[in-house]
Order: sequence, then structure tokens, then C-alpha cells
Amino acid sequence: MFKLANPKIEKLPKQARVMLLGIALSALGNGLVLPYTFIYFHNIRGFPIAVAGLIASYGAFSSLAISPLVGNLIDKWGPKPVLITSLLVSFVGYCSLSQVKTITQAFLVTTVCATGQSAMWPSQNAISTELTPEHMRERIYGAQFAMLNLGIGIGGLVSSLVVTLDNPRTFELLFIGDGISYLVYLVVVLTLKNVGRRSADERIERAKLEGGWADVLADKTFVKFWFVAMFAVLFSYSQLEVGFTAFSTSVSGLAPRDLAWAYAVNTFVIAAFQLWVNKRLLLVKRKTAMSIAVLLWAVAWVSLALSGVIKSSALFFVILCQFIFALGEMIWSPILPSVVNQLAPEHLRGRYNAAGTNAWQISLIAGPTFAGTLLGFNAHWYWLAGLIAGLLVISIAASRLKLPDRPAVNMSK
Repeated sequence: MFKLANPKIEKLPKQARVMLLGIALSALGNGLVLPYTFIYFHNIRGFPIAVAGLIASYGAFSSLAISPLVGNLIDKWGPKPVLITSLLVSFVGYCSLSQVKTITQAFLVTTVCATGQSAMWPSQNAISTELTPEHMRERIYGAQFAMLNLGIGIGGLVSSLVVTLDNPRTFELLFIGDGISYLVYLVVVLTLKNVGRRSADERIERAKLEGGWADVLADKTFVKFWFVAMFAVLFSYSQLEVGFTAFSTSVSGLAPRDLAWAYAVNTFVIAAFQLWVNKRLLLVKRKTAMSIAVLLWAVAWVSLALSGVIKSSALFFVILCQFIFALGEMIWSPILPSVVNQLAPEHLRGRYNAAGTNAWQISLIAGPTFAGTLLGFNAHWYWLAGLIAGLLVISIAASRLKLPDRPAVNMSK
């Protein structure tokens, strides 16, 4: 008899749970700087708002440029050596951000950070895939996202108690803390045994298999899925660092430290309810779930718009925006990587994961520039209207995707 695995019975493998611990510890560092990167460049270092947005876009462009190489390296050597290298590079990059004083320095250091991040995400996903059986992939990615947000939430609260616009040193310490968090994650990764590496014989056998990036692009199901994901991220996640922050402070009139509370609500809701949502997602078709997630993000931006209209309740609506956004994230996060890895042949898994990461990177190139340009010209309402309209269109497109069924597990074994 074949049926879906019962998430109440099966536990994730031990090494998968160790991996989740490393992700959570690293995310503590992400949370320290996530609400303040744009503010750091604009308010502390004095970069124009459009330049601050351009730096964020440039970082994504740098990641995109080396992503194909990352996919090749993962497929040849395995994800673990790539992940180890990425964490060391990220440590150097984010610690160096604390010493950035000029725009030129910001671009140079951002290149280092982007290099580390572009290798970290696909290799991390590839290791998680190797650590779990196919029918548990949505669970591992959902749990991974929950741990990520738990760490970010705690880090955000810590940073809100430390950071002040009157003391640039407080921002510098946050970036140093973020850099150190990658070393902590590295220690955890080094404890993982018998996973993520390719022996000399395995590399020879894989070299005999035909396939490459042309095979990824020829996968029509994956390509359509990729475009929906890319535009969904463009109109949602890619607007958080610059657009959401700038609108909340410049239009809604909130203080920078208020944003940490909005982000905290988002992250703690995800940390608390992600695993519960994972179980309910098994009852919903993937394309339907994706469509609902995108629609929720549109509603979140409506709430942000209300914060700029009803300024006496601005903090409430900004927090409500992040609460609704979190609902969409909990639906979206387990589905995307699980579909990518289900569609990927084993010998091309690195390339598929790198391509999935590219959907984010391309959006993160266009998103901050789009937001920074419009907000720089005080076209705040055109910016929000474009996001809401775009998400409504993508919600319809997601509902029409043809995706593979969830993997089944033989319960009779």
C-alpha cells in the first residue's frame, strides 16, 4: 500500500536535525543586520537612497554571475566542500562590511558577501536533500525555514536593543556578529559525516553522464515553475530590504528600531507555526498553495499602504503587513525547494538548485533598484500599486502550473 508519510510519526534523520541547528545559529547573525542593512548604508554611511538600493541589486547580480559555476562545482565535488568554502567567504565578507566607509568599498565588500551567499544556499539545499528521503523533503525545507526565521527573529530583537543611529559603532558590531555566525554554522557542518562529498570514483562516473545546463533549460515544467517563482519573489521578498524599510520610515513615519518588532512578528509566527502549516499543506495541491501564498503577499502590501494613510496606527499596520506576509511565506517556503529537487536528476541537482537560487537573485537585482528608484522620486504609491497588481497576476499564473505529485512512500516496507 502506498500513502503519504504521516508527519506525526516519522522523525527527520538525526543529521538533518543537526543541519537545522546550524541553520538556526547562522540565522541569529542574519537577524542582527537584516532590518538595518539599508539604514546602515543610507543613514550611517550617508549613501544616497538610490545608491543604497543599487548596492543591494549589485550584490544579487554578483551572485547571479557566479551561480552557474556553483552549480557545476556542487555536481562535481558535492555540496559539502562548496558549503564550507561559502561559509568562510561569508565570514570575511560580513565582518568587512563593518568597516565600509565609501561607496567603492561597499561595492567591493558586497562582491565578497555575494560570492559566499551564492554558494551557500544551493549547497545547503543540496545537503538537506541528501539527508532526507524524498517523501520528507517538504518537511525538511519547512523545518529549515522555521529555524531560519527563529534565528532571525531572536537576532532582530537583540539588535533592536543595541542599535542606535547616534552611534555608528553599534551597526559595525552587528555586522561583525553576523560574520561570526557563519563560523558557528561551519563548525556544525563539519560534524556531518558521510554526506555531501564525491569520491574520485563518483566523480568519474558522474563525468560519464550526459547533461548540463542545456538539460535544465530544456525542462519545460521547471522553466515555467521558475518564471512564476522569479516574478513572485520580485514583487514580494525583493521589496523587503529597501522598499518596505524606506516606505515604513519615510512615509509611515516609523523609527528604524520599530521595524525590528515588525520583523520579529514575522519571524516568530513562522518559527511557531511552520511545522503545523507543513502538515496542512499535504491536503492542498502545490499549485493551489503557491497561488494562495502569492495572494497573501498582495494583501500584506495593502496593509503597508494603510500604514501610510492612517499614520496614527502606522505601527499596527506595518506589523500586520509582516504578519500576513509570514502566512504566505509559510505556504511558499516548503514547496519551492521540494519541487526543484523532485524535478532534478541526481547528477544535475547542483545545477537545478543553483537555477532555483537564480530566481531569487534575479529578483533581488531588479527589486531594490525598482523600489529605490521610485521611492527616490517620491513615487511611493505607484511602487505599491505595481506590487499588488503584479502579485495578482502571478497568483493566477501559479494556479495554472502543472507540477508533479508529491512523492509517495511504501508504508508496507
